[in-house]
Amino acid sequence: MTDTGTLTEPLKRALDMTLSLPAPHYGMDRSAVKGRIQEIAALVESRRRRKGPPLPRKTDIAQLAELTGRDFSRQREAILSQIQAWCELAEQRARSAPPELCAALEVIAETPADAKALQTDAHEAWRSFHCGACKAAAVMAGAVLEGLGQQACARLGQSASAAYARLFPQRAAKPPLRYGVDEALAVLRECGLLSSALTHAGRGLKELRNFVHPDLARTHRRGLSSTHALLALQALCAVADELAFGLQSR
Repeated sequence: MTDTGTLTEPLKRALDMTLSLPAPHYGMDRSAVKGRIQEIAALVESRRRRKGPPLPRKTDIAQLAELTGRDFSRQREAILSQIQAWCELAEQRARSAPPELCAALEVIAETPADAKALQTDAHEAWRSFHCGACKAAAVMAGAVLEGLGQQACARLGQSASAAYARLFPQRAAKPPLRYGVDEALAVLRECGLLSSALTHAGRGLKELRNFVHPDLARTHRRGLSSTHALLALQALCAVADELAFGLQSR
């Protein structure tokens, strides 16, 4: 996962270069124009394999060096439209959580209202990440983790309560919707919905969420970076996918 600015920067550079590209005309030195066209093609190729609308073909971009008049204008307009559509879709996707995560949250949540609340928080986590607010992204990812853990335990009903009693015999019983993150993860693992690896991933996400506290940042002599936020979002997706699969299989 890459932040939107980094993702679209090459294509926005290609947009500017294409827009300012002079139309070939008789007697002009086309070597400089061809060099710029090759640079535009290289910028577009750097994002060719990323998901999104079709990008202009290399041959279409190369033709700009040979066309003149209206043919040049039409070709350039078509190339600009394709690149712009790709950038707009990338920016639109950055404002929402992945569809796979939203679908998993619908499976995990007890009611549509609960699913919508979790999805709203997930969207906020993704928007924060793509805006460069790494602490906010980690905090919201942790909030979604806590909510989906509680919802999954509530879906299990008596099985979750029995597992909680076995795991924490010295603690008073309480409803699943009041479980803490560690409690919910332990219960879900005990009930066979989470593997050991993803249980640790969930606990790691919780620690990343706690890492935003100033005292921890001073202790570790560093702040929460975009890499940490990215790990938090990836851990959230992995845990949600595992829980949704396990609940659907029951």
